Amino acid sequence: MIATRLIGGLGNQMFQYAAARALADRLGTELVLDIRAFGTYKLHAFGLVRFSIRARLAAPEELTRWPLWMSRPCRLAQRLGVVTRWYSEPSFGYDRAWPSLKDGLIVNGYFQSEHYFADIADSLRHDFVPLAALTTKNAGIAGFARNSESVAIHVRRGDYVTNPNTLLTHGVCSSDYYEKAVALMHERLTRPRFFVFTNDMDWARENLKLGDDAVFVSGNENSPEVDIHLMAQCRHYIIANSTFSWWGAWLNPGRDKLVVAPERWFANGLVADDLVPGDWIRL
Repeated sequence: MIATRLIGGLGNQMFQYAAARALADRLGTELVLDIRAFGTYKLHAFGLVRFSIRARLAAPEELTRWPLWMSRPCRLAQRLGVVTRWYSEPSFGYDRAWPSLKDGLIVNGYFQSEHYFADIADSLRHDFVPLAALTTKNAGIAGFARNSESVAIHVRRGDYVTNPNTLLTHGVCSSDYYEKAVALMHERLTRPRFFVFTNDMDWARENLKLGDDAVFVSGNENSPEVDIHLMAQCRHYIIANSTFSWWGAWLNPGRDKLVVAPERWFANGLVADDLVPGDWIRL
C-alpha cells in the first residue's frame, strides 16, 4: 500500500495524486489518500472526490501505521539516508530517488513535475475526468472549444492578491504578460478564439484585449474540476503561474498544442524548471 498526504488547492491535490498513483502502479499496489490535513486547513477543501480517481480514502486504522508525530523525525532520518515509512519530498524539483521507493510508504510533498507521472499520462487523463455530467451550457462550451482554434486563458488572482503570504510567494501575472501571450497566439494561429477562465472576471474583462468574440466562462465557481476539464478541451493555452491552469493545459494530449507559461513562476525566486515542461513557451 502507498498512501499520499493531500493538502492545498485542487491543482496541488492533482499533483500529489498523480505522483503517488504512478508510484503505486509501478509497485503493483493499492493507493490510499490521507486527508487528515484538511481537518485544520481552511483555504481549500478536499476536491479529488469529484474526479474518477483510482484510489480510496485511508481508513483511520490504516493511518495508525503513519502517526503524524513521526513526520518530522522521519524527515530528519531521510536526510541521513535512513529508510523509514515516511517519504518527504526533499526539495522543490524532481527527486531522482523517486523510482527506487518501495511499498508501504506514506509520501508527503507537492511533486510538481510531470517527471513523476509522465509514464501513466493516458491513465491520468481518464482519472481526471469529472464524475458529474456536464450541464447543457458547459457541454456547449466544450464542443465549441474542441471545434475551433480555441485558446484557453487562465487569470489567477483571488488569494494571489488578497493573501499577503501567497502574494509574496507567487505574485500575479501582469496584463503585459497576457498582452504578449495573446500577440504570440495571433502570430502562430490563423483565427484564435479565446476562452477565459478566472476568479476575477472584472479584472479580466477590463484588462484583456481579446475582441468581441471572446468567451468568458462563468458559473463553475463551486465546481473547479469542470473548469479544468473545459480548459483541457481547448487546443492551446495561456496559463497563469498556477497549478490549476497547468493541469488544464497538460491534460490536453494534443501534440500540436501551444502552451504559454510565465517565465517567472514564483515571486520569491524559486526555480520552476522541473514544473514547466520543456516544450512549453516561457514569457
